[in-house]
Amino acid sequence: MFTSLSTILVVLLLIGVLITFHEFGHLFVAKLAHIPVESFSVGFGPVIFKKRFQETEYRLSLIPLGGYIKMVGEENPDQGGYSTKPAGVRIAVVAAGPFFNLILGFILIVAMYLNFGVTYLPPVVTPGSATRSARVDLEPGDLILTAVGETIPDFEVLQQVLNKNRGTVIPLKIRRGAQILRLTYPVPDSLELEPFIPPVIDRVRAGSPAARVGLQPGDRIVAVAGIPISSWEEFVRIVRENGANRIEIKYLRRDSLYTDSITPTVEQDQLTRERFGQIGVWVRLPKKKMALPVAVWEGVRRTGYITVQTFVIIYKVITRQISSRAIGGPIMVAKIAYEGASWGMEYFLALWALLSINLFVVNMLPVPVLDGGRILLDIIATIRRHRLTERELNWANNIGWALIGLLVALTLFNDIRRLFQK
Repeated sequence: MFTSLSTILVVLLLIGVLITFHEFGHLFVAKLAHIPVESFSVGFGPVIFKKRFQETEYRLSLIPLGGYIKMVGEENPDQGGYSTKPAGVRIAVVAAGPFFNLILGFILIVAMYLNFGVTYLPPVVTPGSATRSARVDLEPGDLILTAVGETIPDFEVLQQVLNKNRGTVIPLKIRRGAQILRLTYPVPDSLELEPFIPPVIDRVRAGSPAARVGLQPGDRIVAVAGIPISSWEEFVRIVRENGANRIEIKYLRRDSLYTDSITPTVEQDQLTRERFGQIGVWVRLPKKKMALPVAVWEGVRRTGYITVQTFVIIYKVITRQISSRAIGGPIMVAKIAYEGASWGMEYFLALWALLSINLFVVNMLPVPVLDGGRILLDIIATIRRHRLTERELNWANNIGWALIGLLVALTLFNDIRRLFQK
C-alpha cells in the first residue's frame, strides 16, 4: 500500500489527526459556550502559518504530532472566560476532546464497513470429537443450509440456533459437494462445531516472509513442513510452531502447484507473552456489503464493544490479571501503525479507529492533568460548592504528573525492552 517513507508520513499523519481532532472537540464546544479562545494550533513547535479570525489566532505549527487550544481564563481565573462558566459548561468543554475521538473512531468504522463490507464466517463446519464419537454424519466442509427449519446465513446464526437447542436432537439440511442431505444432530451441552475455513490467502503484509517468497492473494496452501493442509486453522498452527525454522510450503495459484521454503518470524503476544511464528498473511473470508443504516448500527455496536474491552484491559492491568509488560508507548504505537499501513487501507482504517477509541478511554481516566481528572476535580468543586484552592490544585496536578511520568517511564521501558528482545 505504501512505500517505507510514505508509511512513516502516514503514521505521523495518523497520530497528528487523532490529537488535533481531540483538541478541535475542545475548541468546538468552547465556541458554542461563547468562551474566548486565544489560540488553536494544528501541530506544535515553531509556527509556520497563522491567521486571526475574530478573537482566535489559528496556527499551523511545524511538528505535526498533535495540536493545542488556549482558552481565556483556563490558566488564570482572574481573566474570566472559561473559569467563570458553570461547572456543567466547563465539564462539557473538557469532555468534548475525548468524545470527539470516540466520534472519529465511530466514523472510521462506518467508513470501513461502507467501503469494504464486513467479513463473515459461512456456516461451513468442522465436527469436533464429540460429534465424531456420536457417529453423526457431519463431515468437515459440510455447509449447513437450515437447522430446525431456520435458514442459516452464517456461522454466528448457527451458533445462536444451537445455543437455543442444547441437549436436544435437531434436524439439519446440509450441502456436501453437489449433494443436498438431511440428517439429525444431537446438540451437546458444550458446543463443539467449529467453522471450516479454507487455507486461502487474502492479503500479504509488505516486507513479510510471505511477501519475500512471492505469496499472493488467492493462493491456496496445500502443505506446510511436509504436512498436508485442509483448513486455515491447520496452517496457522504449524506456522506458529515453527518460528525461526525454515520450512517447506506448497501452494496452488490458479491451476499451478508451487513449492518454496519460508522462515516464519518470531512474534510475541503482548498480553500472554507467548512466542509464535508468523509469515504475514491474512485469511480470505467472504464479505457482505452494508447499507448505510446497517453500517451505522454496526458501527455503534463495534464502538461500544471496543470501548468496554479497553476499560476491561486497563482494569486487568491495574489488578495484575494482565502483565504491565503489555502496555506500550509511542514506539509501540508507531510500530503498530507502521505495520497496519503495510496490511492495506481496510486494516489501516480499523487500526486508526481502534487508536482513536483508545485515546478516548485513556483521556477519560480520573487522573489529574488528563481530561477525566479535570472533570473529576470540577465535580468535587461543585459538590463542595467552592473552587479548589491553588494549593489543592497544585497537589492534584503533582499527583497526576507523577502518575503520568511513571506511566511514560513504564511504556518507554517496555518499548525499549521489546526492541532489544527482537
